[in-house]
Amino acid sequence: MREAYDVVIIGSGFGGAVTACRLAQAGRSVCILERGRQWDKTDFPRSPGEVSRSFWRKGESFGFLEYKVFKRIDVVQGCGVGGGSLHYFNVHLRTPAEIFEQDAWPAAITRTTLDPYYALAEQMLESKPLSPPEGRTLPARTEAFLDAARLAGRLGELVPIGVYTGQERQNPHSGISQSPCDYSGNCMLGCAEHAKNTLDLNYIPLAQRNGAEVFPLHEADKIEPVEGKGYRVDFRRLDPDRPARYDPGSVMGAKVLVAAGTVGSSELLLRCRDVHQTLPKLSQALGRRFSGNGDFLLAMTVRANRTIDPGRGPSITAGADFSTTNNKIFIEDLGFPDPFMWMLEGAIPTSNRLVNLVRALKSYVLDAIGVGNGQIAFAADKLFRGGSTTRLLPYLGMGTDAADGRLRLKNGAVDIDWRPRRSKAMFREMEAAMKQLSRGLEGKYITSLLWKWPFRKLLTAHPLGGCCTAESAENGVVNPDGEVFGHPGLYVVDGSIISSALAVNPSLTISALAERIAFRMIHQRDMEAGDAQAPQSAAGLGGSGPAGGKLERRFR
Repeated sequence: MREAYDVVIIGSGFGGAVTACRLAQAGRSVCILERGRQWDKTDFPRSPGEVSRSFWRKGESFGFLEYKVFKRIDVVQGCGVGGGSLHYFNVHLRTPAEIFEQDAWPAAITRTTLDPYYALAEQMLESKPLSPPEGRTLPARTEAFLDAARLAGRLGELVPIGVYTGQERQNPHSGISQSPCDYSGNCMLGCAEHAKNTLDLNYIPLAQRNGAEVFPLHEADKIEPVEGKGYRVDFRRLDPDRPARYDPGSVMGAKVLVAAGTVGSSELLLRCRDVHQTLPKLSQALGRRFSGNGDFLLAMTVRANRTIDPGRGPSITAGADFSTTNNKIFIEDLGFPDPFMWMLEGAIPTSNRLVNLVRALKSYVLDAIGVGNGQIAFAADKLFRGGSTTRLLPYLGMGTDAADGRLRLKNGAVDIDWRPRRSKAMFREMEAAMKQLSRGLEGKYITSLLWKWPFRKLLTAHPLGGCCTAESAENGVVNPDGEVFGHPGLYVVDGSIISSALAVNPSLTISALAERIAFRMIHQRDMEAGDAQAPQSAAGLGGSGPAGGKLERRFR
């Protein structure tokens, strides 16, 4: 690691990876500090024991999933080179124009402004509706959801996803080998086929190709301005062999981009303002307008009128707009990884399980003593007949919640003060839509276990806000260019700068905002459709960009 860089980026998720790539392409020296480790496709967990070790527990283990529990809302987020892209469900939807027309958003950011940047991100992530791999059809879960949406009077559609389904190839942006999706449903646990177009297959290696340096297991702790030089970032070097210990270090950046995720960025800046007191001019709006993106997870239809086997295929494939007069609402089909499906199968009570076990054992004993059907054959089918998960369809709902939560420090750690009261009407409308889908499948609707009394809490995979974009420091933390009010040269670029719920999966919007921030840092203007200065995507790999030579996939 050098002593100083033009740009130091904290985090390698959608905000950090995109800006690192574009700034490195523009000739800036770039350093990425990532608290998580680098994951190879052979490292991803599959067995129950491996899955248990895949979670990030500070001072214990450095997995790529972190589950944070708060009083009224839980948050699942990613840790590792590639951030949330390692475990997310690949959906890339453009946010509806009406969202940006809300008072929460500054006038400079509109759907029209963002459309050229959306197009850039879609090209890099190769977003398109599922086209089944050779020899396969659409998953039964997809067909069931589309039928249910139609019967509910809504237009279901295949959503654009960053999942590769063609022949074996080298990724056009990085040259890294990819195999087609194997329909395992393991998107959340990491793709062993490299079929998911995660950030470590496109933006990050392209950034490295242009000189960016990536430092895994480097957790940022403090940002401090240094007169005439920019900002010093203090960090901890983490060691998997000594998870409870760390070595301190620091690096200078003429500019610093905070991209540690919604919760991580807000926590870091709160600590810098209120504990270290190195960034005293940070807005009092810091931590405010937290949103769970209206996420409603773990609700499902059970006992549907057909076989669904929700674990097969990419984890999300289809969606339908259930917006009402008052709220934007979008619902998608949802699949879980194999280990989760086996766990659910064993956990969901069923009257058939004991009967089927007795039948299977009876068949085995009769065959073993030669008085069965004439051959020793264990009737395994009887063990699984009548399984609960074969006719189960989980949902992911997203909607325009009130975005009225607050992140703050409590006993030295981040805490989220969020209450569902002002969002309950939207969630009622969302659950009404899920009940419509259940009726279309002649099944029974089951709400999220977390949402039931006495918990009345939710789980979000899409936390937003806390460092919101605004016209002034009175209403937000960063200006429309992502630059922090009161601290020139310091930027935030991740889900924390999103000023309201989006009601769709936010990864593409975070990517588009990051593309815009990087372009404006380089050119001091907005990009237009067909812009001659638009960045190249496949430089040196058959594209027209300036870089050449052999791709080196190397992380320091």
